Amino acid sequence: MTQLHPYAWVTSQNLNLEKYMASPAKLYQQEMHKNLGFFATWFPGDPIAIGDVGVLENGRFRLETTLTQLGIQCDVMSDQTEQDIQYTSTEGTKIITSAGMSAPSSAKGEITIDFSREGAFVFNASGLRMHRLDKLSRVAEEILKTYRDDKWNKDWILIESLYTARRATVIISNDSSSGVTLQADAKVNIQGASLADPNVELTVKSTRGKMLQIVGSTELSPLYSCYKVTDLWYSRQPSFVPIRGRNTPEINAFEEVSIDNLLN
Repeated sequence: MTQLHPYAWVTSQNLNLEKYMASPAKLYQQEMHKNLGFFATWFPGDPIAIGDVGVLENGRFRLETTLTQLGIQCDVMSDQTEQDIQYTSTEGTKIITSAGMSAPSSAKGEITIDFSREGAFVFNASGLRMHRLDKLSRVAEEILKTYRDDKWNKDWILIESLYTARRATVIISNDSSSGVTLQADAKVNIQGASLADPNVELTVKSTRGKMLQIVGSTELSPLYSCYKVTDLWYSRQPSFVPIRGRNTPEINAFEEVSIDNLLN
């Protein structure tokens, strides 16, 4: 009989456990990060702001302080351009729209969303605007000074940029089989309409299985990116790095940090 090295067996088992123990929240955040390049706020409705400082715990940002409270000036730049996003998980999501009889000035019908795996999701957002920290190099210098003065926790991360949405609908399945039927009352044709369209009023008619539902909520901050101080073993000086890995020319010596920092 061929004997396996015990460490090889443990590694194989751990990989299988990781595959089967991935939570719906992790599956949602991993796919959102992979395709949109930003971390997805968890829970999707949690408040978050530029200049917030805290720690990442199992996929969730926990606020501990702010740049302002640390005596560091926090200026924010906001893009004027707005955009709409409709994104659905690559597997396990089916959307069926049925229009009913209605007056000429409106459209009524139902939108049924069926999920066939945990972590399958629908993410629709309208009026997305980008906000980012201004004068990032100056802020980085002040943070590194705070770090050297032992006033900055090495586990802290800084919310450096985020998207706010005028309206958003986020539905995530917590079961291997679940679904929701939404009643739609719209000023536009509901066929192909966004679930975050301000001209579409949605109400939950029925649900099946376990889901996290945010339907037609306003003024959310569903996506963000962040930075942290990294004290590299081969360098005498700490550096300020983007966790998301976005190439920002204002800051030198940065490195990409994987989404595992968020989820683990």
